[in-house]
Amino acid sequence: MSASPEWYRTLFSGLMVDVQRRIPAQTEAEADFLVEALAPPAGGKILDVPCGTGRLSVALAQRGYAVTGVDLNTAVLDDGRREAAEKNLRVEFAQRDMRDLPWPGQFDSAFCFGNSFSYFDDDGNRDYLMAVHAALKPGGRFVLETRFCAEGVFQQMLKKAWFPLGDLFFLVDTAYDPATAQLTSSYTIIQDGRVERQQATYRIYTYRELLQLFREAGFGELQSFGSLKREPFALGSPGLWVVAVRNAERGMRS
Repeated sequence: MSASPEWYRTLFSGLMVDVQRRIPAQTEAEADFLVEALAPPAGGKILDVPCGTGRLSVALAQRGYAVTGVDLNTAVLDDGRREAAEKNLRVEFAQRDMRDLPWPGQFDSAFCFGNSFSYFDDDGNRDYLMAVHAALKPGGRFVLETRFCAEGVFQQMLKKAWFPLGDLFFLVDTAYDPATAQLTSSYTIIQDGRVERQQATYRIYTYRELLQLFREAGFGELQSFGSLKREPFALGSPGLWVVAVRNAERGMRS
């Protein structure tokens, strides 16, 4: 079975939503990194896209920022709305495709965390970056986190792995197709005898290709880190965090 080209429209349903809620998070460390990297003005407007359960949207709202979270999935958006209401925080949550951001030049900063990039083909991934670029004010900063950079992926063994999450078990099996530069992840989720299977396909970029995609979307002043501690990105880094600045005109190069 191969993943549908629009697998992301149905992946986050059923038990997969519970997986998203239970995955261990570094919320405060990630929020600290974002505040330092984005350097938003006091009370500044921040776009979290896609926001998932909204945990980082809420964490940044607690620090006094005006946050808008965007996601395609209603179940996780409702999680964010509930948490914001419980904490008496005002966070705007919108159900939209991450490439459809109808707020030209309105945000001081934006970010994409939770390994939510590379869902589309090259044109779709470029469209996403261009949509974020358009939503930012000139000079606005954007941070993208990804675990799908080739220099990291290929230093790790692509094999089956089990993750116990309370009474839920999450199995991940991966396969890479060098002809298409796509990584297919097959997911099996088990809880109380219930078994669900999902599949997703991610575009794997080399570091150089990814930075070029940023430049084509109009970003410049690119910085890259290999951890939340702001260590330089290097071969074998477990993840990549790119900090970029919106140029005044799309297509300008850094």
